[in-house]
Amino acid sequence: MTHKTSEKHTQTPLRYVRRWLTAGLGRSRSNLRTDDRAASAIVGTILAFALVVSVIAMVQVSAVPAWNQQTEFQHLETVEGEFLTVDERISAASSGTSSRATIQAGVDYPTRALFVSPSAGSGTIQTSNVTQATISNAEAVGSGRDYWNGSTHAFDSQLLLYQPDYQYLQSDPVLTHEGSARYTKYGANESGATQSLVDGTRISLVLLEGDLNYGAKDATTFSVVPLSAGTDYITVTNDADPIQISLATRLSNETWTELLASEPNAYVASYSSGPEFNTVVVELVPGKTYDLHIARVGIDTPGSMQEPKYIVPVSGDGATLPPGAKHLAVVEVRDAQNNPVVGATVETPTGSTAAGGLVAARDTGTLSTVTDENGRATFVYTAPSDPDRIASDSFDILVKNATGAEVDRTTFDVETRYGGLPLPTRGFVAAVGDPGHAYADKNRNGQFDGSDTRVNATYQGKTLVYDAGNERLVVPPSVGTLVHDDDIELKGDGVSLHVDAISTGGDILVDGDKHSVKAIGVSLTSPSGSVTVSAGEAVDFSGGSFGATGDITVTGDNGIDLDNAALTNEKGGSNADILVQSSSGNISARSADLSSKAGITIDGYGSVDLAEAGTSTTQGGDVTITSQTAGAGLGGLVVLADGGFEVTTVGNIDLRGASVTTVGTDSKRNIVITSDKGGLTGEEAALVTENDIDLTAPSVEMQRSTLDAGDGDTITITYNTNLDLTDASIDGNLVINQGGA
Repeated sequence: MTHKTSEKHTQTPLRYVRRWLTAGLGRSRSNLRTDDRAASAIVGTILAFALVVSVIAMVQVSAVPAWNQQTEFQHLETVEGEFLTVDERISAASSGTSSRATIQAGVDYPTRALFVSPSAGSGTIQTSNVTQATISNAEAVGSGRDYWNGSTHAFDSQLLLYQPDYQYLQSDPVLTHEGSARYTKYGANESGATQSLVDGTRISLVLLEGDLNYGAKDATTFSVVPLSAGTDYITVTNDADPIQISLATRLSNETWTELLASEPNAYVASYSSGPEFNTVVVELVPGKTYDLHIARVGIDTPGSMQEPKYIVPVSGDGATLPPGAKHLAVVEVRDAQNNPVVGATVETPTGSTAAGGLVAARDTGTLSTVTDENGRATFVYTAPSDPDRIASDSFDILVKNATGAEVDRTTFDVETRYGGLPLPTRGFVAAVGDPGHAYADKNRNGQFDGSDTRVNATYQGKTLVYDAGNERLVVPPSVGTLVHDDDIELKGDGVSLHVDAISTGGDILVDGDKHSVKAIGVSLTSPSGSVTVSAGEAVDFSGGSFGATGDITVTGDNGIDLDNAALTNEKGGSNADILVQSSSGNISARSADLSSKAGITIDGYGSVDLAEAGTSTTQGGDVTITSQTAGAGLGGLVVLADGGFEVTTVGNIDLRGASVTTVGTDSKRNIVITSDKGGLTGEEAALVTENDIDLTAPSVEMQRSTLDAGDGDTITITYNTNLDLTDASIDGNLVINQGGA
């Protein structure tokens, strides 16, 4: 028996669908045939859809994170570039330029069809808690010595931090700026670290200050402004201990050591870890001078005026004045970062001095004024009109803080005298507009105006150079004392120098080319080299000083003024000479002091005036004075020579009241004075030697003089028209020749 299975048990569900379709269509078309082909298409579609979903899921899980990670990496590269711009803005602000900076805080993930990406990420830009930096054992060279005296100076500072909120990069980076260092921190690691603290002998400490704490997805812009800034450096050296700079940092000891490895003058002295910040101590090689610049930069904060910390004299101290003269005293007020303070109150405690002088602010005529845009103020001192021969006087100028309390004061010493030569004063020079930097004075009017251009210090090898090219170089008082451990060169077609220069390890050159050199009251010091000043026109170094161990050479074709100057190289080598020479002008060195370990030569085309001057030589050095076309004024001259003394002129020689002594017994130590066409006047002069004395002139007048040649040596006087030895004291074999001069 054959059993049939019920149809409802053997047919698939798809078969029911097919039967329903067949029944429905059969009513209209009885001859429609059943077809199974559509079922295959639907199954394929479902399988394809499942495959697509699977692929999308796989891409979402594996590829999309990689793509988003790449997006975050590209964003990191972008913000690192923007952070570099922030670094440039901070550097500009440290020199006084305000600006704004932008950081794309959050990462923007791209929208991808069929895939899910997170919403735009955010980032945090903030300033850290307040840290502290210190500088210890630094002593100022020049102005500021009372404040920078080797003690420890502390400064508040902060770090600038940017941290993006990445979801895919394994380590969240923190872009960090410490003011003097910049880097990207990855957990315990860091990359891209740079430092600006030390560059040779230049030290730049930048302090950051702000109250920034932004969490943002979009680009964030903030201000970068100078709170205490300037372009000037102060020169410092160490006291008994090396200069140390302590900084709060998140850089590792290894990275700091690596950053300073290329700096020959700095190294990491110590490093200690802390809960929030580490501390690195950078030590500077002792025995050198360093240019120190400190700036405070505000991050998204207007900041406030920096309080004054100390006051320094710019010019006018130590002057000698004629009775009743007016003298300018210029001061500069500085903050803790050594930068000028604008609008600070400065005053003199009293309008009169102990010696009868008067003091008042130049702009107000009262006892008080405020500092200008350069942090400076000028006071006028009026000397007493009738001092008792020489009157020493002094007056104070002080600075007050915002509450009216005195912060610091400085004392100006002056001297008033009758007769003689008043020492030149640089106070009057400082009254001329001072732009705060050296410049090329194109119109040669002594002021920074018109088309005048700034002249920056450059380095040619190790030589510090200020060069104005074909224009006149002006180095105003605001530049401050130039201190360098190698050669210093100041050049231009004319030079006006209003600051001192010290080369601790090289030579000093002041070259005026075809025009004049003016450096009234300026000091040039080269303890291990030479000093050279040259000009195609005149040289005016009146009241100045030259100190060297090598040669001191001053040449001015149209004349030289060294009145009240001091030229000293007596600690130099045996060949270290002093040469003062003018090929077509006069030489004046009245009341000057010239001391040399070798010889001294004064060679003028015109007249030579050494009245009341003093000269001395050692190690067999001669003193030689020559006037090629005129005479020599040697009244009151004092000479102590370990060699000979020789004067040769065409015109008159005034030797009244002079004292000339040569020591030693060989023939090179003779005293020889010759005038071809003029008279020799030596009333009350003293010529003393252990060798011969030879006086030659058409007329010789030596009343009440002392001529001492010692035992057995000869005193020869040769004249034509007149000889007067009234009351003269003569010791030696006297030989008188008439008609030979």
